[in-house]
Amino acid sequence: MINPAELVDNLVALLRAIPDLVAEMEGDPERIYAYHDHYPKKASLAQAIHTMPAPAVMAVWQGTAPGTFGSVDVWKHQVTLYLRARETDESDPPAAYYRLFRLITKGVPAGSEVPMLNAAVHPSCYPMDLPLTQRQTDAEGLDYFEVPITFTEIGDE
Repeated sequence: MINPAELVDNLVALLRAIPDLVAEMEGDPERIYAYHDHYPKKASLAQAIHTMPAPAVMAVWQGTAPGTFGSVDVWKHQVTLYLRARETDESDPPAAYYRLFRLITKGVPAGSEVPMLNAAVHPSCYPMDLPLTQRQTDAEGLDYFEVPITFTEIGDE
């Protein structure tokens, strides 16, 4: 089994390499970042979501489960991207979250020829399964979106 922290870090690096996604982060690639648990200083995902800047994309490993790929037993790693769009006003088109989701799935990282849906994020994993996006609400009642992504390991390392 791979170290999921490597998967998360590789995903962040590829997302930071999508020029249009970085532009959505006001040109700051550091707004696309990984959350790694470090007890006791970083042990609350709810707090990390609550304190996310806007705009931002935070990648978090949610867990690993056994699964199958064809007739082979494999590990499936769950990573969730938490999205906060940039501030907009009434004159802006209502596309901030749609655009982020499209760039996460269809954006092409610099130096690559394939969109993220087909990118090898980790050499021991297949490209991401088709992700979904869904609205959530934080402790203050503010909406954000999350994108759960599954990566299937090619074999058991």
